[in-house]
Amino acid sequence: MITIQVCVGSSCFLRGATGVITAIQEIIHRHQLNARVALKGCFCLEKCTEGVTVAIDQQVFTGVRPEDITQLLAEELLLQPAREGETQR
Repeated sequence: MITIQVCVGSSCFLRGATGVITAIQEIIHRHQLNARVALKGCFCLEKCTEGVTVAIDQQVFTGVRPEDITQLLAEELLLQPAREGETQR
């Protein structure tokens, strides 16, 4: 299972975390990734001045905008082979 965390702390929330979450949810639904991806909100990834912060497993991305999500997930998630024991859709 791959975990995607989106910071919903005050700074990230005001900078558009809700739109980022919506974009991620749409991609998870469109590509039927519910069994492979866990989307979670979290408070403070300690990058408050750098825009909306997203963590995919242990890798942290800052300044993420809704329009960045398709490319980010394609590079970091959709193009990765399924991990051992997972099925890829």
